[in-house]
Amino acid sequence: MSAQKERESWLWEPRMSCCRSVSIVRIWMIFAVCMFLPASVYGADRGDKSWHSTPDLSMGSEDVQLEGHCLRISASIVDSSLAKLHRKKGPSGPEFHHGKTVVDHFPDELTVVVTVTNCVSPFGTTVSEEALNTIQFAAAWRRGSDERPVAGIYIPHSRPKDPWSESSDTFRDYELSIQSDGVPLTDHLVLTVSAGGKTVAQFVNEL
Repeated sequence: MSAQKERESWLWEPRMSCCRSVSIVRIWMIFAVCMFLPASVYGADRGDKSWHSTPDLSMGSEDVQLEGHCLRISASIVDSSLAKLHRKKGPSGPEFHHGKTVVDHFPDELTVVVTVTNCVSPFGTTVSEEALNTIQFAAAWRRGSDERPVAGIYIPHSRPKDPWSESSDTFRDYELSIQSDGVPLTDHLVLTVSAGGKTVAQFVNEL
């Protein structure tokens, strides 16, 4: 019986040693996978998030001359739905997302606010109201090198600053409503400002 037990013990020892080796290898493999996955997932998240941004609704500003005065004209799109979008690089170009929903087109109507201020000093000499009334606007949609006029543009509100004094350097805010029904978000809005029949500034917005 003792000899038989010794033979059985001799036969089991290699098997147990083999099982221990396999277990150690498996443990190391699991450890390596656990160490690799968080890094790869983190890297994927960082790469994905680097393409996320909110659309730029500012159209910039330009300094112009009107009645011998230096005026700074600034324009920006004011739209809460566009401000909530996230811009992301897609396979065929930029994509715009609202949560899990992909948004392809502008809302039916956009509001663009144009502000006229003094670019020389915070409290410079104001421009006459008659001169500000000569300012006109035109808008178009640009796709590549092609431009097409907007379907409609009108000014529902024009807010002069009253009283016209040195209490503020803002001369007037113009609120423009621009028809944008069915326009893709990848198109660029081009806003042209003229005064006295001459173009004085042009703004281009790319979301």
